Amino acid sequence: MPLRIAARNPGLSRGLIATLCGLLIAANLLIWQALINAEKQQTMSRLQLETQALALQLEARFDSQASSLRRLAHRWAYHHDDYTQWLLDVERLLNDVDNYQAIEWLDANYRMQWVEPLAGNEAVVDFEYPLDHPNYPFLERVRESGQPELSDSFELQQGGPGLAYYVPVYREIDGEKHFDGFLLAIFRVEVLLEDLLRDLAEERLSLVFFDQHRELFSRQRSDALALDWAVESQVMLGGNRGFVLRSQPTRQLLQETTTSLPAMILVAGLLASISLCLVLWLALLSAQRSSELKQSNQSLQREVVRRQATEERMQQQSARLKLILDLTDHSHDALFIIGLDPQELIYMNRACWQTLGYSQRELGGILAISPEDIMPDYQAWSELLQQQVDSQGNAIYQQHARHRNGDLIPMEISVSYMQRYGRDHLICVGRNNSVQLALTNRLQALSNQDGLTGLYNRRYFDQTLQSEWRRMRRSNEPLGLLMLDVDHFKPFNDRLGHQAGDVALQQLAQALSDNLLREGDCACRYGGEEFAVILPGADLTQCERVASHLHQAVRELQISHPQAGIEFLTISIGAASLAPSADNSPHQLIQMADRMLYQAKSSGRNRTCSADQPAD
Repeated sequence: MPLRIAARNPGLSRGLIATLCGLLIAANLLIWQALINAEKQQTMSRLQLETQALALQLEARFDSQASSLRRLAHRWAYHHDDYTQWLLDVERLLNDVDNYQAIEWLDANYRMQWVEPLAGNEAVVDFEYPLDHPNYPFLERVRESGQPELSDSFELQQGGPGLAYYVPVYREIDGEKHFDGFLLAIFRVEVLLEDLLRDLAEERLSLVFFDQHRELFSRQRSDALALDWAVESQVMLGGNRGFVLRSQPTRQLLQETTTSLPAMILVAGLLASISLCLVLWLALLSAQRSSELKQSNQSLQREVVRRQATEERMQQQSARLKLILDLTDHSHDALFIIGLDPQELIYMNRACWQTLGYSQRELGGILAISPEDIMPDYQAWSELLQQQVDSQGNAIYQQHARHRNGDLIPMEISVSYMQRYGRDHLICVGRNNSVQLALTNRLQALSNQDGLTGLYNRRYFDQTLQSEWRRMRRSNEPLGLLMLDVDHFKPFNDRLGHQAGDVALQQLAQALSDNLLREGDCACRYGGEEFAVILPGADLTQCERVASHLHQAVRELQISHPQAGIEFLTISIGAASLAPSADNSPHQLIQMADRMLYQAKSSGRNRTCSADQPAD
C-alpha cells in the first residue's frame, strides 16, 4: 500500500526521501561534532593539568631562592651595624643563586645604603625612592603588613625591565622592635624567568608569562598551533598573585589527545544514511515499474518486485552493518552503546572485551548478570547516566574497569546522548588513561622534591611542619626540629667547583635520609647547603640523640676538604623542641632552631647547640 501511494505521488515521495536523507546527515554531523568537542575538552583538560603543574614548579623554585633572602633578613640583628658580615653572607647568597641582579639594603627612609655587587649597579648608589615610583605602594604595603612581597615589573635604574623582592627587616632598640628598612633582591625579568623555567617539563608547551601590566616572557615551540584557545594558570611568586602563565598546545600534544574515531564514525554514518535513502529510492522506482506492468502480468510482477526489494534491502543493511563493525572493531578505544527503558548493552566493539582479557561472549554474559564484577561502582554510575539522559547532554566520566586478572584499569569514558526511533541511547567511548593519571601524579611528586638532592623541598617542609604542628597539638606531644648547615662550604665550592659541591650535597643528603632513627622523621633541603629535619614527638633529648647520630654519619663519609686546617666536611646543627599550644607557633620553633644553628656556627662549628628555652 505505501509503495502504491508513493508511486501515485512521486513528487511528494522524493521530497520525503530527501528530507529523511537530510535529517540523517544532520544527525551524523551532530554526533561527529559532539565527539570533536569531547576530544577538544580532553586536550584542554590535559593542557590545564600540565600548565598548573608547571606553575607549581615555578612557585616552588622561586620560593626556594627567596627563602635565602628571608633567612638573611631573620639574622638582621647581626648585620645592621656590620657591613662586613652582611657582605660575607650576601656574597655567599650570590654564589648560590645565579639570577640575582643585586642584593640591597634600603633604610627606613627608603634610601639605598648598601648594594652588592657594585659593578653594574652604580646607578642605584644613594638612590632614594620618590613618591611617584611605581614600587612605592609595594614599599608601603610591605612595611605595614611585615610580609615579604615581589613587585610587578618596572623599569630598572640600571636599565631594562626588572622585578624587586622586598623583605622588611627589624631590630630591637631598648627591648622594642623597630622597622629598619628592607632587604631587597633585584631581578632582570628575562634572566629570572629563563632560570626558573630551566630544566622544567615544558617541552610540549608554548608559554607566555604575564604580570598585571604586560607580557614579560614568551617561549614558543616551532610546532605551536595557532588555535583560537589557550589555557591560563595563576602563578604566585613571592606573595604576588598578579602573574599568569598562558599555554598553547603543540602539534605533538594535539596528536596524543585526538583520534580519527570522529571522522570514522562520520564516514560510516553518512554511508549508512545514503545507503538507506538509496534503498528507499530504488523501492520507489520498483513500485512505479510494477504499477506500469500491472495490466499485463499483475500477480507475477508483484512477487518479483517484492523479492527484489527485499533482497536489495537485506544486502544494503548487511553491507552497512559490516562496514560499521569493521570500522569500530579496529579502533583502539572501547565503543559501546547503551539502550534505555529498559537499560541494556546494545553493542560493543572488539576493544571492549580484548582490553579486559575476555571473549565477546564471556564479557556479555558477565555484564548481563553482574555488571559490578566488571565496573565496581556500576550502580552509582548508572544513576549518573540517568541524570544525563534527563538533561540530554554530554559528559566525561572517570571510572575503573576490572581486568580478568583482577587489576583495575582507569578509564576515561565520554558519553553522548542520542534518541532514535522513540528510544533513548547513550554512545560511550572509553579510553585507558592510566598514562595520563601517572603523569599527573609524577608531576605532583616532583613539585615537592628537591631536584639536586632528592630530599623534600622547602615547599614540602613548610606544609609538613604546619600539619605536624597541628597533629602534635591534638596529641599533646612535643615537636622537634633540627636545622643543619654544612661548615666551610663556600671555600669547598670555590676550590673544587660547583659540580663537586653538588656531589657533596647529594652524599650528605643521602646520609641524612639513611640515618634518621624513627619512622615519620622527615629530612628536607631548606635552601643552599642548609637542611632541616622534622622530628614529630621528639623532646630536646631525643633531638640531641638524632643530631649526634647525624654527626657520626657525616664523619663516616670522610669527604675531604681542600682548605688547610680542615680535614673533612662537617655540619653544624641547631636543635629545638616545643610543645605546640595556643601561645606559640611553628615560626617560633624555626627561630629557636635557627638561633641555635647560628650559635653552633659561631662557637666553632661541627657541633650541636640546643635551645634551652623558647626564643623571644
